[in-house]
Amino acid sequence: MPLTRQNRQLVRIAGSVNLLLVVLCIVFAIYVAYDNGAYQDLAKKVVRFTLTNLLCWIVNVALVLAMPGLSKWKGARWLFVYLPSYLVIILLGLLISHSFLFVYLSNEPMRSPITGPIFFVIGFNTLSLVGIELIQSRLTQADIRADYNDMRAELRIKSLEAQQEKLKSQLHPHFLFNSLTALKTLIRKEPALAEEYLLKLSGFLRFSISHNEQNVVPLEDELRFSLDYLEMQKIRFRNALIYVIEVPDALRAEALLPVFSLQLTLENAIKHNQLTQDSPLRISIRYVEPGLLLVENNIQTRMSADPASGVGLKNLSDRYRLLIHEDISIESNSEFFRVYLKIIRP
Repeated sequence: MPLTRQNRQLVRIAGSVNLLLVVLCIVFAIYVAYDNGAYQDLAKKVVRFTLTNLLCWIVNVALVLAMPGLSKWKGARWLFVYLPSYLVIILLGLLISHSFLFVYLSNEPMRSPITGPIFFVIGFNTLSLVGIELIQSRLTQADIRADYNDMRAELRIKSLEAQQEKLKSQLHPHFLFNSLTALKTLIRKEPALAEEYLLKLSGFLRFSISHNEQNVVPLEDELRFSLDYLEMQKIRFRNALIYVIEVPDALRAEALLPVFSLQLTLENAIKHNQLTQDSPLRISIRYVEPGLLLVENNIQTRMSADPASGVGLKNLSDRYRLLIHEDISIESNSEFFRVYLKIIRP
């Protein structure tokens, strides 16, 4: 039967304690041997005490290991561990006290051949059982604390996952509403472009749904996802939107970003700025040290900007704090608006 983790720890602790006592006994015996036998009687008593203590620990640990399921029931421990322990130890004590080993370790005749050995081994056995109880109690407390910490960690993870799902669930309705509004405008003004826009929207949503269960995605996937979004907006705004992407190819495959993070910054830029042929909105996506993705756009404030929905950058900031305990960085003035996204290394 395989040992439980607590029983393995019990064996290690009991073995360490008794090994230390045996080593001390051996050191003392060697010291006595080089001291012309001045403490020979004392040395024999130390050996008797050490061997008796070792015997009690061996018997008791063996009984505990043989009855692993009884550790939680005090009544069962008394019946199947404590009582057999005392019976076995008393029997062994009587046998050893009448053997050549006792004669060798004692220079005095035994005054009480029955009661003497019994009380001697009972005392040591009681100390051994108390020691084992204390060790098991400490190990049980440690296990309870470990289980409690594991439970707290698991609850925190589940809480973070729930918050992640709540934040992500806000994205699709928000984006879909804006896309359908744009599609409605195109259908009324340019039906041919509306059809192309609808096809790209279908592919865009299919791609986004396939990644909706993930918290982070490869930078390459997020860039491709965002490029599809920008192409959709080019159909709507044409030359009123200009964008450039400058991200090293080597970084694209190995780095990660929160899913939809880059697309959110692009949507935020398009939503809150005016786009015209004469004054196009210019968006750049580029990698900057140390480990940041910079999304920058020029400021062209709309005369009648859409009211803030509370999703956008707030959503992105919350998800970054949940994922890596860091926040996004924002810089802005009258000429530009910059969002720095921390790249996540796998």
